[in-house]
This record gives sequence, structure tokens and C-alpha cells, in this order.
Amino acid sequence: MAFERFIQTGKSYKPKISIRANGQIGLNQGSIEKFKLNKYKYAVLFFDRETKRIGIKPTNTEEEGICKLQIRKSNAAISGKAFLDYYSIDYSKTKRYEAVWDEKEKMIICVIE
Repeated sequence: MAFERFIQTGKSYKPKISIRANGQIGLNQGSIEKFKLNKYKYAVLFFDRETKRIGIKPTNTEEEGICKLQIRKSNAAISGKAFLDYYSIDYSKTKRYEAVWDEKEKMIICVIE
């Protein structure tokens, strides 16, 4: 096996979700790459009140409750203000959370508290 040169310095590839003070839900470059978000146009948001988990299900199907997934060069964002307000999730200051893929639910999951 040959060595592979690492040239992606300055970036974090650990998937993270940010709940931003402006009400956006952000996903870092690591999330975009690990969860192959470039293949999707939309996301559906879920919340588990009992376990304080947010679920983000990427999709290309327009359906009820759909959110536009805005993919940029180094991050992605979902307008989440209505979602955050509905579930009384604090976004007074930006907070970051680790993100994982839940194979059973087919969505990105993060625990917010």
C-alpha cells in the first residue's frame, strides 16, 4: 500500500452541526463530505423531545415540512428558526454539536443537551 499525501490542511473533517444565533442550522465541511450532502437539495427536520436529539434527513423529494439545503463551498445551512422556536431550542448564541449518521433512521443525528 502506498502513502497518500494529505493536503486538506486547515479544515476539520469531524462532522459537526451548529445551531447559530441567527436561527440557522449549519453543517460543516466534514458533514458535507461524510454524509454526501452534495447529492441532496432538501432536508427534513425532526426532534426527539425525550432524548433531546435533532434529526436531519437529506432528501431530493419535495414533501411537507421540507427545508432547502443550502450547500456552499465550505459549509451547508438550513433555515431552522421556525423549527427551533417550535421546540423551544435555545439559539441565543451559536453552539456546536457532534453529528453522526443513524443508519436505521437514515438521517444525521445530534444530541443538543
